[in-house]
Amino acid sequence: MILSDLARIAIRSIRAHKLRSFLNLLGIIIAVMTIIAVISVVSGLNKYAADVISGLGPNTIIFSRFGIITSRAAFFDALKRKEITDDDVEAVRRLVPQANRVTGRVFSSHPVYAEGRRLSDIFVLGSGPEMPWMIGLELEDGRYFTQTEADAARPVAVIGWDIKDELFPYVDPVGRMINVEGKPFRVIGTMARQGSSFGQSQDRFVLVPLASFRRAFGMTRGVDMFVEAPSEASRKDVEDAVRVVLRARRGTPFGAPDPFGIIDADALNTLWRSITFSAFALVIWISAISLVVGGVAIANTMFASVVERTHEIGVRKALGARRRDLHRQFLFEAVFLSFVGGVLGVALGWLAAQAVGAWSPFPARVTPFLVMTGLSVATLSGLLAGWLPAVRAARLDPIAALREE
Repeated sequence: MILSDLARIAIRSIRAHKLRSFLNLLGIIIAVMTIIAVISVVSGLNKYAADVISGLGPNTIIFSRFGIITSRAAFFDALKRKEITDDDVEAVRRLVPQANRVTGRVFSSHPVYAEGRRLSDIFVLGSGPEMPWMIGLELEDGRYFTQTEADAARPVAVIGWDIKDELFPYVDPVGRMINVEGKPFRVIGTMARQGSSFGQSQDRFVLVPLASFRRAFGMTRGVDMFVEAPSEASRKDVEDAVRVVLRARRGTPFGAPDPFGIIDADALNTLWRSITFSAFALVIWISAISLVVGGVAIANTMFASVVERTHEIGVRKALGARRRDLHRQFLFEAVFLSFVGGVLGVALGWLAAQAVGAWSPFPARVTPFLVMTGLSVATLSGLLAGWLPAVRAARLDPIAALREE
């Protein structure tokens, strides 16, 4: 039989039992839709997270009291650690000359007032003048504060785009005053728009010198220390040198774990991928169950079709149809049925991905490779499901089949 004849017979069989065919396809549709939607969303999330994490800078390393916490036990262990202090930052700056930049950072949330307007819960950062270059902040207007201003604890500030847009919508904010928790700061610069990260604006912040932050808010707690290596190749050497300094200042015995946490872009990427991999594996497992259910349903349908068409099979064999012709016919019907389910699943998965891309910041994309994967999975499921029914149809005795009514 030629392919067009097989397709015509398969379409006629599906049309003859539309509801049954749809119900049998439901498992395949759900499985392929889930695969398309989830993989496209996870891929978009990974790209989005990589873009966000890359803002840290590939050569920047953060040393903090907590680091990356992945368990309750790790959190309680971190609580026992000493804070990283301004003296630690100065020691690293002095004893690790191969580091390109070293600075401390502290932060808290405060209300900000200006021009009769008020914003609550604004992220206020105190740091050295090196910070913007280390985390990829771009200046829109004005300037950053200098080392002299930082050493003298001058009340100057660089504000994010949202602060400028909401507190100074009609005037240039550079040179004007803002009040942070009642403490006055003069705006000397504004940052370029950073956009949103995981639905949260990255432009609601005020950056001030670290000494000014401590003078204004009386914060005596430790800092997170940012260290920038000259290049990615030298990052490990710089990290090891900083570890030696911090361990020595804390009297950490040889072989004991570091009494501080280390964060860099690679660690964040690894953490993020481990999280998304777990979610991805769970959804793939659910999709596999749906595929099995859909395959069993198609196999049952094909077995029922063989029984219903036993007389037809006998007639065709009496007229000269060969075993392989009947095998191909029923196998093609199963594959065609699952392929239709795959097409519907791809369409629904594409719509789901488009909805996620339109209503969230995640760039979910359905690629041609992903479409081919979905269709291939559906086709393979139909091939496996239809093999035994096709073998049974091909092996029917023509005499016995002709007697069936």
